[in-house]
Amino acid sequence: MKDDIYGLTFLVADLLMIVCGYWAGWRFIKRYDNYLLGIEWFIVATSGVNFLIWALRFADDPDGGEASGQYAFAFFLDAFSRSVGITLLLVVGLMAVTHRYKASLAVEIGIFALAIGCGLLLAQPKYRAHVDDNGEFLLHQGPATFYLVVNLLTLAFLLYFVKRLWDIGATRVAVATLAVSLAATVIALTYDFFPLPDSIDPLEDRALFYTFALTVWGLQLLTYLFAYRALHEHNVATGAEKAEPARKAVRT
Repeated sequence: MKDDIYGLTFLVADLLMIVCGYWAGWRFIKRYDNYLLGIEWFIVATSGVNFLIWALRFADDPDGGEASGQYAFAFFLDAFSRSVGITLLLVVGLMAVTHRYKASLAVEIGIFALAIGCGLLLAQPKYRAHVDDNGEFLLHQGPATFYLVVNLLTLAFLLYFVKRLWDIGATRVAVATLAVSLAATVIALTYDFFPLPDSIDPLEDRALFYTFALTVWGLQLLTYLFAYRALHEHNVATGAEKAEPARKAVRT
């Protein structure tokens, strides 16, 4: 019974992240011409689709699932986003409304190339196992420490982002942005350093953890869009930023 409930909540959480990722990513590109954030949001959503298909396909064959190409692809997308996508790329993308910084095409290509490189490096087979031969949780100290450091550096920028939102009177979205950012850091710590007890969330699949993680990540994707919109509209109202072309405004 517990496994069925965990499985259902996992599927719902994954679907939430997929929908939030594709919808918010499209809005970033269509309304704000922010391809950095839009493409990264699409990558996160695609990761969710791959994860969902993999989970359904190998539900009764975990060994086959871990040997599949989908499993390797899932680890690559996860490493892509955790290392650069929802860290450096997120910060540069948000700087469009915090500092009116528009990255050049060369910078954008460079960031994505760096993310691909980090994804390939950190998704090597030797880093994929999270349980040792004795069934104990396996910590990969190098990658785990790197993920934590970049997460905390990103959180520092997001705290500044929250302050900017608060200062313009967008208090609700500021609180929501703070909440999902702190929750994401808790997820990062739990992911690598402090797994839930095996009696509550078996290490073989960590379904309960992934339910929480996917929910938080989905809410992040949605909340950051609303936060971006709030700062963008404030910038437009104060003359610090140009309004969108009329043809785009009509379609919103």
